[in-house]
Amino acid sequence: MEINQKIPIRNIYYMLAYAYKSLSFSEYKKINTERFENVVELYSEILIIGMPTLIRGGLLKDYIRLDERSTVIRGKININSSVKENVLIDKKLVVSYDELSEDAFLNQILKATLLYLSKSGKISKTKRRQFWGLLAYFTDVSDIELNLKLWARLEYNRQNMRYQFLIDICRFLYEELLISDGHLFNYRSLEDEQKLSSLYEKFIFAFYKRETPYQVFRPWIPWNVDNGFNDALPVMQTDIVLQSKNKTLIVDAKFYSENMSKRFEGGKAKQKSNNLYQIFTYVNNWKSAPDEQVGGMLLYAKTTSEEQPNHHYQINGNKFSIVILDLNQDFENIREQLILYAEEFFSR
Repeated sequence: MEINQKIPIRNIYYMLAYAYKSLSFSEYKKINTERFENVVELYSEILIIGMPTLIRGGLLKDYIRLDERSTVIRGKININSSVKENVLIDKKLVVSYDELSEDAFLNQILKATLLYLSKSGKISKTKRRQFWGLLAYFTDVSDIELNLKLWARLEYNRQNMRYQFLIDICRFLYEELLISDGHLFNYRSLEDEQKLSSLYEKFIFAFYKRETPYQVFRPWIPWNVDNGFNDALPVMQTDIVLQSKNKTLIVDAKFYSENMSKRFEGGKAKQKSNNLYQIFTYVNNWKSAPDEQVGGMLLYAKTTSEEQPNHHYQINGNKFSIVILDLNQDFENIREQLILYAEEFFSR
């Protein structure tokens, strides 16, 4: 699956620049995207530049739980372990206490990624050596087995937010290498079918927030229940909401190879029902003011050469647009296209 290779590397870099403000740093401005043949090279260069900067700022420290046999009481006494391990004979106890350490989960992911990259045949020999050299700063960090499930456990806060960009780059790069090696054919951690979907969503949100005059946010939408009972109903969180005066546009970003599908060979192409039902549900559960106009937009990324038309519908009094963003064009055209899609709703 080489769909993302058709997207110019410079456009992927621009998407990263919008999605992550980290790329505004002077170090990253030295990157010349034209010399990269694929995204693996781009992601690798970003890590080579970003990791020393992160390390110079000091590795994150977090409190971790330690258990040890000791004659000195600190923290809590673990009676069960003390008896089970028979340490009382030596006049000791098993004590549990928290200690501030660099052996934090985010550091473990970075170390595991650096180790994986330093051994990958898909990475140049020069960069493998650079990744191996960075491992010297992680000697106090435990080794863990690298897999895509690790990223599902991540939580960010003010203390560790500076890690998010590089941790996400690690994931993008790891996925690219898995796919190129054929190891990700039957296993995918993402619900969307393409590996750039999460970056695409972040980019669209950041773009509209930066480039348009509208209020841009990502709210939860409560179910419009009649009796107040909503137990066990699934959570509805939109990708993007644009708002101006009495108009609200709910946007759902989709990164698929096709925005329409056929039930059988030779049949007529139809909108993907699940996606259409999703945006329809968002709009119809939005608690709008009496004079508020609410619309929905499915914003698909065009990543193939196949023709994919735009469609505009009026359903149940609301406007719905299913539109395509061609990522294989000059970025200035991408910018104009995104602004136009929003203006088409707010200017009506």
